[in-house]
Amino acid sequence: MVCIRKFCRLLKPVYFMKKMKRGLKNCITILALFFLISYMCYGEHRENKASDLFQRTQQASVFYLDNGMEVIFIENHANPMIAAVTIVKTGSRNEDAASNGSAHFLEHLLFNGTKKRTQEQIYSEIDFYGGYNNAHTTTDHTNYMILMPKEYIAQGMDIQADMLFNSTLPVEKFEKERGIVIEEIGKSANQPTYQVQNHSQRTFYTDTPYERPILGTVSTISHLKRDRVLTYYQTWYVPNNMTLMVIGDFTTAEMLELVKEKYGLYPPGPLPDHESIQLKQPSHFRIVRAHGVGKFPDNQQYLTMTYLLPPPASVDFASLGFLTEFLGSKENSILEMLFNQEPYKDMVNTISASLDFNRDFSTLQISAELPLNTDVDRVVELITQSVQNMAKNAIPANEISSALIAQQTQEIYLLEQLHYYAMMKSNYLVAGGYPFLLDYMDKALQVTPLSIRKAAEHYLRDRIPMVTLMSPPLQIPDITKAQSLNQYHRETLVNGLTVAVKENKDSRVTGIHLLAKERGLSEGKDAWGMTEILQRMLLEGGTDRHPGKALYQEFESIGAELKVHDNPYIPFDDYYHTPQFAYIRLKSIDTFFEKGLELLAEMVSQPKLTKEAFDQAKKQVIPLSATDAMSTGAVAYRLLYDNLFIRNPGFGWLLGDTKRLEKLQLHEVQAFHRTLYNPANLMLVISGNLPIEEVMKVVKNYFSSTWGEAGWQPPEFTPQFGKLGTTVHEKIGKPQSYIALANTFEMKEEDKPAVNILGNLFSDRLAFNLREKQGLAYTIGIQLGKYRDAHWYTISMGTRPENIKRAITGIQEEISHIRKATFEADEVQRTINAAIGRRGMRRLDRVNQAYYISMELLDGNTPEADDQYNERLKKVTPQDLKRLVHKVFQNDNHLIVIVE
Repeated sequence: MVCIRKFCRLLKPVYFMKKMKRGLKNCITILALFFLISYMCYGEHRENKASDLFQRTQQASVFYLDNGMEVIFIENHANPMIAAVTIVKTGSRNEDAASNGSAHFLEHLLFNGTKKRTQEQIYSEIDFYGGYNNAHTTTDHTNYMILMPKEYIAQGMDIQADMLFNSTLPVEKFEKERGIVIEEIGKSANQPTYQVQNHSQRTFYTDTPYERPILGTVSTISHLKRDRVLTYYQTWYVPNNMTLMVIGDFTTAEMLELVKEKYGLYPPGPLPDHESIQLKQPSHFRIVRAHGVGKFPDNQQYLTMTYLLPPPASVDFASLGFLTEFLGSKENSILEMLFNQEPYKDMVNTISASLDFNRDFSTLQISAELPLNTDVDRVVELITQSVQNMAKNAIPANEISSALIAQQTQEIYLLEQLHYYAMMKSNYLVAGGYPFLLDYMDKALQVTPLSIRKAAEHYLRDRIPMVTLMSPPLQIPDITKAQSLNQYHRETLVNGLTVAVKENKDSRVTGIHLLAKERGLSEGKDAWGMTEILQRMLLEGGTDRHPGKALYQEFESIGAELKVHDNPYIPFDDYYHTPQFAYIRLKSIDTFFEKGLELLAEMVSQPKLTKEAFDQAKKQVIPLSATDAMSTGAVAYRLLYDNLFIRNPGFGWLLGDTKRLEKLQLHEVQAFHRTLYNPANLMLVISGNLPIEEVMKVVKNYFSSTWGEAGWQPPEFTPQFGKLGTTVHEKIGKPQSYIALANTFEMKEEDKPAVNILGNLFSDRLAFNLREKQGLAYTIGIQLGKYRDAHWYTISMGTRPENIKRAITGIQEEISHIRKATFEADEVQRTINAAIGRRGMRRLDRVNQAYYISMELLDGNTPEADDQYNERLKKVTPQDLKRLVHKVFQNDNHLIVIVE
C-alpha cells in the first residue's frame, strides 16, 4: 500500500497539470515513473525481506547467574542435539613476553584432569554419552564447547563445568602437554600464512600483547613454568569472566535450572582492571619487508595492508563491516574486479579484505598474494586509491540489500550448526556482551550508501596503512635433494540424472549436493587437477544468461551459499574432497529454493567456459598445486597411493601436477565439462523441508533436458593393489615430518559398522598411547579407505624428524597389541556412542545431509541408508570386534611412507 500511494501521488501532477501537452511525451513520462516506482517497491520489498529474516534470528533469552556469569539460551528444535559453549574472556592478550602461549597451553591442560576426573575419565565419559568436546584460543578469549545428544546434556555440562573450575593441571601431564604444544607450533610454522601473519602482527601491534603469537614460541613454551600457568588459570577462570551460550533442543525454563545447578555453584573472583590498548596511527608510509624461512613458496609474495579503525562501540561499526565486505570480502568485490581487468589482471593472484575487532579497537586488513615480478608499489597505490574511493563512490542500495539478505540467511544457516554458531558470535560477546551483538545486527539494517561513504571519509580517506610484505627466502638450502520423521524419494530421470530427496520439516534450510562421478578416472593421469580448474570456471565464467560475475550476484541476491571447490586455507574440512567425484554444494532457505535450483541447472548445463575464466582459474589453481607439492602430508599421500595401487585412480593428486596443469588448454577443459557434467554422470540430492512432490516438480522443470555428451560414462576400472611390505622415504627439506603406514583387507558389507567401530577404537588408543602419553605427535589417527570393492587402512602421523623411528615402532607395536586385545563392553559402547555423536555433528547441516546421502547412492544403497546406519552401529558387539580384528590387521606386510 505504501508503494501504491507513492505512485499515485507522483502520477497526479502528470494527469492534472493543465498546461502539460498530451501524447507521446506523457506516455514516456508515465512509463519512466512506473519503472522508478517499481524499483522503489522492489527495494522496499528487499528491505522488508531482510528485516523479516533478521527478526526470525532474534530468539535468544539472556540471564545472569548470581556469580556473574552471562548466560544466553537459543532454542533450536531441528535436531535432538544441544551445544554449550563457554566463552572465557581471556586469551593471549593477558600474557607477557615470558609467559606467551600460557592461554593456549592452559586450554590443553584443562583436558588433562580435574579434582574428580582423570584425563581418561573426561575422554571416556564424553565418548560414552556420544558427545563432542573441544576448545580453541584467540587473542581475547578462549572457547570451550560441548555438543551432546539432548538426553545427555546434563552429563556434558557437568564435565565442562568441572574442567573450567576444578582442573588440577596435573604435574605428571605437564611435560607431555608441553611436547604436544611444541608439535602444534611446528605444524603451524610449516604454513606460509602463519609466517605472514606473525610478520604483520609484530609490525602493526609493536609493543602491545597483540604482537605475540597465540600459540607462543618454542622458546616460551619450553621455559614455561607450571606456576605461571596456574596463576593465569586462577586469575581469569572465574564465572564473572565468562559467557555461556546454550543452543539446541531444550526448553529455556528447564535449561536455566540445569545451568544454575552445574555452573552456578562456583563463586566469582576479583578480576584485574581492564587496561585499554591505545594504538597510534602510522605517521608515514612505508613497506616493512621480510623474507620467509624454511620451505616457503618460491613463486609468490604476500602483501598485507592494515588500517586502524575505531572500537566496535562506534556508531559506524556496522557501516565499516559492510564497507569491508564490498571492498574485498565477497565475490565480485571492488578489489577483485579491479585486479581482474586490464592492465592489472596479472598483478595479483588473490586479494581479500577482513574486519577484525576487540573491545578497544578494530582493524581493516587487506591481504594479497602477488607474483614475484609484480610492481608492489603500484599494487599498494591501486589498493590505497580503492580504499580512499569508498568515501566518494556510493555502493548501490540494492547491493546493500542483497548483502543484508546474505548476512541474515547466513545467520539462519549458522543456527543449524549449533556449536559453530556460538563460536562465530564469541568475538561480539567478548567485545560487549549479548546487547552489543543484538545492537550490531539491528544497526546492520540501518546501513545505507551514505553511511558507508561517511565512515570511509572519516576513518579511511586520509589514513595511512601499515604495509608488510613477505617474500621467499633469500636462499633455500637444498638439504637433501527429538527426531522428526524423514521421508525419502529416489528417481532416475529420462536423461539419466539420478535424483534423491529427503524431506524433513524442522529447518528452513535446503541443502543441495550435485555430484559428478569419477573425476579422477575421467580426467586421466595426464590431466589430474583439471577438475579444480573447471570447478572455478563454472562460477567465474557465469552462464549464457548470467555471464561473468552476474551469476554469482544472482546467487548472492537470494542469500545462497555456493561451494564448488575445497577451501585450501581451512584444514580438516576436506573429507568430501576425493577423486571419486566432483561436487557443487548449494545452500538456500526454502523461500529461494526454486530460484537457487534454476541457477544451479543453468550453471551446470549452460556455462560460459571462457578464456578469461580459464586463465583466472589456472592462476588460482597452479599456486595451490605448487604449495601442495611442498607439503609433507600431501607428498606422503601421493607416494602412498602411487605405491598402494598398481594404477592410482587419482588419490593424492586432486590438485594435479603443476607442470602438466601449465600445459592444459581451454578446449580440453571445455570437452571435459561435456563428459563429466552430462546428466547420466550426475547425482542430485536435496535435503529440505519442502514436500517431495513439489521438489521433484521443480527438479524436472530445470534438470530434465539433455546437455553435454549425453549418456557418457567414466572409463571402466577395477582397482588392484600393488606390492606391499616396502618403505618409501623422501626428503623435501621440511622441519615437520609425515608418516603414513598402510595395509589392505577384505570386508563384507554387513561387517561395515563393526569395522568402523574397530577403526575408531584403535584410533583412540593410538592417539592416547602415542600422542597423549608420549607426546610424539600433534595429530595421529587411522583412516579406513574404500574404493569400489577395495579396502585398506592408513595410519598417518605428523611428527618431528628425530621422532620418526620411534613413531613407526610405536605404531607397529600398537597394531600388534590390538590383535591380542580384549574388547570390554563399556569401551565398545563408548566408541559406538562417540561415533553416533560425531555422525550427528556432521549432519547438523542440510548440505552435509545431502552429501552423506550421495555417498550411500554412490555405494549402491538407498537414500535412507545413512539414517539407518546408526541402528546398525548400535548392534555392534565386542565379539564382532574380536572376530574382525585379525581380518583387518591380518599381517605386518605394511607399506610405509616417510616424508621429511
